[in-house]
Amino acid sequence: MGSIDCVGALIRDEQHRVYVQRRTLERRLYPGIWDIVGGHLEPGETPEQTLAREVEEETGWKVRDIVWPVADWQWEYEGRVRRELDYLITVDGDLGRPRLEAGKHDTSAWVGPDDLDLLMVNRTDGDRRLRDLVAHAVRTRFTDRLRLEPITGPNGVLPGHVADLVELFADPWVAHWYDATLSPQDAAARAAELQAAWERDSVSKWIAYERSNGALAGRGGLSRLPADSPTTAAIAELVGPEWATDRLELGWALKESARGRGLATEIGRAGLEFAFGTLGAQAVIAFTERANTASQAVMKRLGMQYAGEIHAEGWVEGSPTVQPDAPFTVYVASPTVRRHEVDDVLTAAVQWAEGQPEVRGLAMVGSWARDAARMTSDVDLIVLTDVPEKYLENDDWLAAFGAVAVVRRQQWGPYVTEVRIGRSSGLEIELDITARAWADADPVDSGTRRVVSDGMRILYDPDGILTNLQRACRGPEADI
Repeated sequence: MGSIDCVGALIRDEQHRVYVQRRTLERRLYPGIWDIVGGHLEPGETPEQTLAREVEEETGWKVRDIVWPVADWQWEYEGRVRRELDYLITVDGDLGRPRLEAGKHDTSAWVGPDDLDLLMVNRTDGDRRLRDLVAHAVRTRFTDRLRLEPITGPNGVLPGHVADLVELFADPWVAHWYDATLSPQDAAARAAELQAAWERDSVSKWIAYERSNGALAGRGGLSRLPADSPTTAAIAELVGPEWATDRLELGWALKESARGRGLATEIGRAGLEFAFGTLGAQAVIAFTERANTASQAVMKRLGMQYAGEIHAEGWVEGSPTVQPDAPFTVYVASPTVRRHEVDDVLTAAVQWAEGQPEVRGLAMVGSWARDAARMTSDVDLIVLTDVPEKYLENDDWLAAFGAVAVVRRQQWGPYVTEVRIGRSSGLEIELDITARAWADADPVDSGTRRVVSDGMRILYDPDGILTNLQRACRGPEADI
């Protein structure tokens, strides 16, 4: 395609929004339109050096990480063709206060799933390519080992995923369960359908690539089931109206070479996070043939709850062909299910604390303590102990909280060490191990006061230490 002329920065924040800024009306090139950060290479610069320079010049921020080269494409203006490389990046700086480059940009915004058409304002030529590029970045997700891209057809910026769908459905395992392979023509139609679903439903399937080597792993994510289908009606009867509002179904399909490594669980967790964190859904279901015990195991690992069975066309164990009335198991994830899990965690935590003579108190803080938690919220527990080192020098005790992995350890101030664990369902628990001094009530440490004032539910307090602390944080009126 020739030499690289310019670069673009798809700067993304923790909410997966992309930063855009409006070009001033005085600009010769595309005046008044919303654009991403970027610019032309100067002599001797690499694309990465240009990226860093342009980000700092246009926003005052500094590039922290180049996450992924998203697109390599060409565009034309006044008869000149330019080749552009666009990167998904993160930055350091005050993301609420960009330093706009005087004379070039007059305002800025963060674009999420509901804001994509901002990229079409003042776009008199109707060119959607930049809009679709930003949409791709907003909808892409990363897990520990996978890059999950929204499935599209070729659109002038991105090559699309037609070839990937052909490869995926040629896999014997996938072809068996879907009772089909896809020709290039069929795959093109499927990619177009999935892309249209992203636009129509704000959600659809991802294609999954391994981050380590770029290899195709499979596809998965969410779909909205048709409102008027018999399958939807049967599922709604099982799980209730909470699910029927959004009709979200979670699914995955992996190549045989990608199976057995927990990748389906990673896709599932990303899908649940998208459903509850991005879409604000009330419930999500997953269903599969009764004979597909592998997928059912994934649903259980995701913390989904068995809801019952429906019947539809599919495989029956022992049958050589697809049957019209195969039994399908249905699992559901919802805030109600998550609340039950959290209740179980708290019960186990109290039982554990009662058996630890060095533990002087146990409390839940944060969003769950103040009844403001979402499906994706973690559980924050304060463990008050005379000997913090006992719980920091080995991890055996974490089994009492259902830990399958230690996500991170971090020191907070002079007293608190965070041990964050993950459960098989994806629920994370932050265990803040702290010495008795953290709970001193006279005077109350300013950091402790912030935590307690933000919401604290006492779970175990044999000596009244946490009760005294809570009273001190409320002030004298608490005793009136």
